[in-house]
Amino acid sequence: MKHIVLIGLSGSGKTTLGRMLAEETGVPVADIDAELEREAGMPIREIFERSGEPFFRDMEARAIRAAVSSENPSVIATGGGAVLRSDNVEALKGNGFLVFLDRPVELIANDLVYDKSRPLIQGAEKVYEMERRRRALYLEAADYVLKNTGGLEEALAELESLLDTMRRQMPEGCRYAVIGNPIAHTLSPAIHGAVFEAIGVSERYGAARISSRRLPRFADYARASGMRGFNVTIPHKHNIIALLDEVEEDAELCGAVNTVVIGKDGRMSGFNTDMGGLLASLRDAGVDYRGRNVLIIGAGGAARAIAFKAAREGAPEITILARRPEQAGDIASAARGLFQAVIHTGDMSPASMRAAARSADILINATPLGMSGIGADFSSLEFLEALPQSAFVCDVIYKPEETELLRAARELGHGTQNGLGMLIYQALLADELFLGRELDKPALFKHVGAAIGRPRKGKVG
Repeated sequence: MKHIVLIGLSGSGKTTLGRMLAEETGVPVADIDAELEREAGMPIREIFERSGEPFFRDMEARAIRAAVSSENPSVIATGGGAVLRSDNVEALKGNGFLVFLDRPVELIANDLVYDKSRPLIQGAEKVYEMERRRRALYLEAADYVLKNTGGLEEALAELESLLDTMRRQMPEGCRYAVIGNPIAHTLSPAIHGAVFEAIGVSERYGAARISSRRLPRFADYARASGMRGFNVTIPHKHNIIALLDEVEEDAELCGAVNTVVIGKDGRMSGFNTDMGGLLASLRDAGVDYRGRNVLIIGAGGAARAIAFKAAREGAPEITILARRPEQAGDIASAARGLFQAVIHTGDMSPASMRAAARSADILINATPLGMSGIGADFSSLEFLEALPQSAFVCDVIYKPEETELLRAARELGHGTQNGLGMLIYQALLADELFLGRELDKPALFKHVGAAIGRPRKGKVG
């Protein structure tokens, strides 16, 4: 994908929409004017006053060439006068897709007439004069004209749609992918790629950062694009259900889908392989739900799946703790009556965590706390001291390899396991659904583990 380059008059929305688009899509933003102010150590108006416009335009040209030379696609917000020099336009068009934000000049004039930070605008008449001089240049340079006549949200939606069209959501040829937000941490492309290679399937597997607002648009894209399936991670495992044609029983029961299979007719079917993936990984470490009390921290899609699987597999007591206890209560209400397990719920206060830990044989963290890139972790791990010595601690996170939760549990002598084993097994189960055939999962587990770094085996205390 080329860079998305926003051009237009000062006040047309380039900086604001560039930042909004970057936040929604994960594509980085390069604001040329902001870069110049950082380089000079002064506002643009002061650069003009001290050194003159020709000096500024030379700085601007250098910044533009640097921005478009980046190998990583980005959103580039240019200054209003970037199109005045043909070498700027040539550089931008050489590796960019130019979008003219065509905002009505009278709206710009109303906003900017009193804006003292804009060096070339000294009254409403100047705005109209600029528009007359530059409009033809914008239209000539533009690959796409976006009529920015409505609100920011409307313009952002059109930019997102344009971006989706340009990159087709996934690299060319990807019929399988994982979607989520965030997504930079994912190992799914490496895992599925290793499986496909090992079994001789010539398919590519991609990844896309999809915000909650864009989830319906992605579902429409997936149906129409020839995709055969995709995996779903946080925060979409529940909300994707409303966009599917059918959902298998386990996924419907737990209210969470992590695998979507797309038929040749475009029908989308949802499954949950998290349930079986975690159980297979725990069994590799010699741990089973049957006869063991389970403490689950979190109440999202993964926690819901884990709770239902633990209940189905014979855990006598399950406790679900969450920042919002009502979410844990929703899971408990849905599970009660379906299974014989006694299900308790509560908050994540230190007292609740310690009380629940005292009777837990298996503790599973199903929150993003401690995950790389999240910037949030447990405020205290003292609750681990209340666990029985034989308790096993599992974290569904796999980046970092050892979270602070697992490190502290290991130092206390507990058996531990991160989420990589679960990730590999759920991926293998998903691939069976994607391809419509049974796979040699033990052999492929070893192959994938060797390809991406073998998951750390748990130690049963």
